[in-house]
Amino acid sequence: MIYEEPPQPMPPQTLRLPLAPVRALYPLVAVNVLAFIPYLGTLFNQDTVWRFILTMGALIPVAVLDYHQLWRLVTAGFLHRDILHIGFNMYALNVLGKNAEALFGTRRFLSGYLLALLSSSMLVTAFAGRETLTIGASGAIMGVVGLLLVYSYRYRDAPAVHAMFSSLLQMTLLNLGIGLLPGISLWGHLGGLLGGLAAGWALCPRYVLSAGNEWTPAHVAIEPWGRRETARLGGILAALLAIVAVMLWVG
Repeated sequence: MIYEEPPQPMPPQTLRLPLAPVRALYPLVAVNVLAFIPYLGTLFNQDTVWRFILTMGALIPVAVLDYHQLWRLVTAGFLHRDILHIGFNMYALNVLGKNAEALFGTRRFLSGYLLALLSSSMLVTAFAGRETLTIGASGAIMGVVGLLLVYSYRYRDAPAVHAMFSSLLQMTLLNLGIGLLPGISLWGHLGGLLGGLAAGWALCPRYVLSAGNEWTPAHVAIEPWGRRETARLGGILAALLAIVAVMLWVG
């Protein structure tokens, strides 16, 4: 009688989430820093620094609504008033942006960042005082938080992101609370968060599983950018453009 040992079951394979290389984050930080350098010499003269910031492209609703200076909706997100302001924002962008770009990929991350920047400026223009001067990357950074909130909620059952949602939610509530302080733009923070949530809905990555074979192990990959992302992002941009048109028409 020949005894054959039954085959042993293969141990379960742990599949890692695919992480994209970080490519867009550091150029974003560099643009913010380079935009800050020209007015370093004016930091100790408050009247001069605010005039210079306004000339550089700070957001002031009356300039957008009455004089149609639409570039201010974008340029304001790359300007900062002092070293503490830019230092805090760039630290937050570096920490949050690394995670967001690694999880979403460069194209999705950059699209979400710029969309949040635009929605932040638009909410400021619509609801802040007409002569309120607003600058800073914090609105776009809140958009990055929005991206991560959508991702962590969608994949909350994955062990790697299980605790992310609650910590991000606490961070969101804290920053919205900070927006109530004097000199901080609540509308900018809220607009950026809403833009980031919308971008997260449109661009949140989906994963495909490759079963593998005897030469290639099983692995998880991000589904390529497709019609779903293009259609959703296009719809959001069309809605924002329509809102801009109404704001300019109403004045």
